[in-house]
Amino acid sequence: MNKRLTIILMIASILLVWTISISMAEKMPEGIEIGDSVSITAEVVAIDKVDRSIMLLDDDGNIFDLEISKEVRNFNQIKVGDMLNAEYYTSVAIYIGKPGTQPDADAGIVVGRSAKGEKPGAVIVEAIDISAIIKSINKSKRTLKLKMPDGKVVKTKVDKSFKDFDKLKKGDSIHARITEAVAVSIEKP
Repeated sequence: MNKRLTIILMIASILLVWTISISMAEKMPEGIEIGDSVSITAEVVAIDKVDRSIMLLDDDGNIFDLEISKEVRNFNQIKVGDMLNAEYYTSVAIYIGKPGTQPDADAGIVVGRSAKGEKPGAVIVEAIDISAIIKSINKSKRTLKLKMPDGKVVKTKVDKSFKDFDKLKKGDSIHARITEAVAVSIEKP
């Protein structure tokens, strides 16, 4: 996949996540978001066309195998010496909702892949939203019992970095959005 197509797919995926975030932002009070990204570049050093796998050599000299699903187009376009580029981004956003909101879970995914005849490549963006209701609070142990969307009650410890722990009340809803994005391309050296 050429760099232009990779960039277009990444921009489209980012715009989709951004659009979803804007529509949710009106409903979201302030919260916290933690995110990070990783980039990997590796050289294709061997190809097993029967098992649809490639052997990669990364910048640190590590060798690893990668199975390529039948969903990936144009596997036969990969050649020894090609470069695999991968970008991975993940984030978690947490905020407190209005009391009385029912627990809920929702997810969405967007996938884009290279055109026929081009080097394999893909962009995948997934967002998962989940909410829970605070059933009880143990202030001294900094723990919460949360009612999940499936009705189960789970106990969780709240890290000391969350400064507003003392403001939480029984019946408050807690919302989390987990976002993951991956862009992978194979390019000639």
